[in-house]
Amino acid sequence: MHATAPTPAGPRLLLADVKGHGANAAPLAAAVLAAFHHSTASETDPVRLVRTLDARLAPHLSEEDFVTLLLADCHPDEIRLVNCGHPPPVRIGRRLTSLPAPSPSPPLGLGPDPRIQRLRLLPDQRLLLHTDGLTEARNPDGVLFSLDQRALAALRAATLDQALDGLLDLLHQHTERVTTADDLTLLLLQPTRAIFPSPH
Repeated sequence: MHATAPTPAGPRLLLADVKGHGANAAPLAAAVLAAFHHSTASETDPVRLVRTLDARLAPHLSEEDFVTLLLADCHPDEIRLVNCGHPPPVRIGRRLTSLPAPSPSPPLGLGPDPRIQRLRLLPDQRLLLHTDGLTEARNPDGVLFSLDQRALAALRAATLDQALDGLLDLLHQHTERVTTADDLTLLLLQPTRAIFPSPH
């Protein structure tokens, strides 16, 4: 699931994944989105926001429930990430670079310890945020989907829409399915030169 909200510094993006799939996961997913929309406007600090979300979700979580979460605050000169147990974002440039959090945090519901990870993108770079429905997708032989050179070529397409369409085509070819077996969310970001100027 994903959500967006404006902040004084720029857009705030939420990407989250709850334990389970389909109808069984729907109530918890709805609670995550409600907590985010209720709290984000009054909380400028992403670390405090994640702690607030964890507290608000506690009544909805059983002992075995958890929520992985990636929060991205887009500032004029950088992106500030908070990752709690979520698949790391991938920077797209001349190669694909996974960006795991320097200080990993457990998911919400399992004692998260959120920290800010600062990232600067050049105008010709992109950032892929995704749920584990991408990297845990398997073909009929059980082989996992790989973010390889073909994926890099797809993600460097002329437009963001074309890039995502190309990546989904590769995923469907890999799984031999027209839909994914797992929940899948993909967000692709690219800065503008006005927002992220090149280094001088």
